[in-house]
This record gives sequence, structure tokens and C-alpha cells, in this order.
Amino acid sequence: MLAGGQAHAEEPASPLTIGGAIRFNYVHKGWQAEKPRGFVGLDTVRLEVKYDDGTRIASAQYRYNRYPEGQGGYWQHFLHHGWVGLRFDDRSTVRVGLDKVPFGLLPFASNNFYESIAFYTGFEDKYDAGITYASAPGKLEWQLAFFPRDGGSYGGGDNTAPASNRYSYNIVRDDDEHGYGTGQRDSERNTLVARVAWHADTAIKQEFGASVLGGDIRNGAGQDTRRNAFAIHYRATPGPVTVMLQAMRYRYKTSHAPSQTYGGLDANSFVMVGGFGYPYPVATKGDIVIANVSYDIPGRIGPFGGFKVYNDYSALHKRTASYGPSKQNVTGLSFSAGKWFFYADLMMGKHHPYISPDFGGLASTAGQHDRWARRINLQAGYYF
Repeated sequence: MLAGGQAHAEEPASPLTIGGAIRFNYVHKGWQAEKPRGFVGLDTVRLEVKYDDGTRIASAQYRYNRYPEGQGGYWQHFLHHGWVGLRFDDRSTVRVGLDKVPFGLLPFASNNFYESIAFYTGFEDKYDAGITYASAPGKLEWQLAFFPRDGGSYGGGDNTAPASNRYSYNIVRDDDEHGYGTGQRDSERNTLVARVAWHADTAIKQEFGASVLGGDIRNGAGQDTRRNAFAIHYRATPGPVTVMLQAMRYRYKTSHAPSQTYGGLDANSFVMVGGFGYPYPVATKGDIVIANVSYDIPGRIGPFGGFKVYNDYSALHKRTASYGPSKQNVTGLSFSAGKWFFYADLMMGKHHPYISPDFGGLASTAGQHDRWARRINLQAGYYF
């Protein structure tokens, strides 16, 4: 009590918060003979700013990545997201800026650090520039968004492809020096997305949802074509178990000249998709399935807690006769200790740019890489 008997009033919490993270990885690639013991290195340094006074809201995050020699030996930096918005009396929101595309399972269609095949094809954890309206929280929720442009390109080392220095995987122009030399100059424009999710009022927490996406592909030669995607998803949490399921189909209609190809492929059977410094080809028509299960383990071991074990499976089946499927399976464990967060993942894949030597496998597949490949990822991140 203060003099006069008046209680000391607590200072109101500031609506502005500043945070960040620094993360380190150990990686072992089963196909990388020159690094038989794997390698350790910095993964990410990031700075984040958030604002929320109940009505006005905003968030921005900038990242710097620097990878060791075994993972390309390069660096890059980019705006992960940056938006401002308003929260209305009914708790619905409108946000403008570089924001997450509301498509499929949210906030992620995966439990592991490297996410799912949907991420590498541009349909999970993706950020574009535009405006998003989200309904009030409730049994039935929906989002409607329009993104005139993608998330843009930022900076990186001389050994990166400039158009691919970004977080989100978008359709990008090919880079002759660090890409495939196809001469494709595509980009994404005018993306319209609608998503609805229904939360069932049952003993088991369940969510049923559907998403649709449509937009333009600008090919740099004055000819715009169309792209579209549709997804249905389901999430159930019976006690400590969580099941996530998603099925989607996408199609990119392109207008490439026959010369805009590599390896004799049909130039309109693939597009160049880029992120994290490099582009790679992705089939223009495909179906993606995701099936994940996780289990939250109660209790603590010393300072460690929040244990989750999981198995995340995803596959891309290309609707082009000569293109084989791409697959990914990640079995892992995540846990925390104070401000530290840890992942331990055993990753298996085939025809996958990050889990096999077949970097072009999300389109055509190389016969010599038809077996499953292995990647081990151990990560420690400090979040403040």
C-alpha cells in the first residue's frame, strides 16, 4: 500500500512487443558422401515486431539465413511477413501487407521443422502481398483474401538465384547461372483465396475445411494464363493425439515456347518454383495428399517438457504420365526448455529437392534416384 492507503496501480502492458530467435542445425544427408559425419551450422537469425492494442494490430518479421558448406554455403535475407490490420468488435479482422495465404490446414499442415511437400510446391506456410479478411472466431470460420503480387525477392550471396531469395515458394523466373537455363520468366499475380472451416461440436475436437485458390501466371511475354487449386482438410484431437489429413489438386496452365525447357521435356509440363535461394521445376498438374499423426507426452524430464512425437507423410502425384511421384515421411520429436525449442527429425524421401539428390524431382524424376533417401535434422532454437 502507498501512503494514504491507495493501492499501487499496475502499469498497463505495452501493445508493442519485440522478439526474435536464433537457430542452429545438425544435418546428415545419406546421399552426401563428402560429408559422412554431417555438418553443424547456423540456420536462422530473425527479428520480430508485434503490435496489438485490441483494435489495431500489426506484425513483421525479418530473417537472415546463413548455411554451412554442406548445405550450399550461402547466405540470404528476406522479409518473412509484414502486415497491419484492424480487429472489429465481433473479433473479425482485416489485414493488409505481406501475409500468410489462408489455404488448407492452418497454421501448418505438418509438425516437423521442414514442413510437407505442400510447402515446397507453394501451398503451405506461404506469404504473399495483399489483403485478408477473417471472420470472427466460432463454430464456422472463413477467410477471404486477394494478393495482387507475391512476396517479392530480397538479397543473397553471389551463389544464389536473385529471384529465389525469398521465404515462400512462388513461381519465379528461371536463373541462367543458378537455375536450369530454361528462359522461363513466369510470376504469380492476382491470387484470390477463399477458405472455410467448421468446428464440430462433439466430444472430440474436430475441424472440417475446404479451400479454393485461383490466380494469374504472368509469363513475361504479354500472355497471362491461369492457375487454380482446391483442397479439403480434416483435423481431430482425441485427447493427446492429433490427426491431420489433407487432399488437394492444383493445375498451372502455362504458355511457354518449346525452347523454354531442359532435358527435352514438354516446356508446358512444368513451372519453375523458387525459394531459399534456388529455383527448381514443379509439375504443372498434380495431387498432394497429407496424413499426419502426433502424440503429446505429458510430464517433464528435468528442465525439458512439451514433448510431442509425430509422423508426417505427404506425397505429390503428378498428372503427367512420364513423371514419377515425390514422397516425404518425417518421424520426429519436438520439445522445449524455457526459451529453447528443439526438433529431432528422421526424414525419408524420394524425388524431393531437400530429401534426396534429385533436385528436379518435383517435376520429372531421375531414374538413378528412384530409391528412398535419408536426411537427419537436429535443431536447437532460442526464442526471445
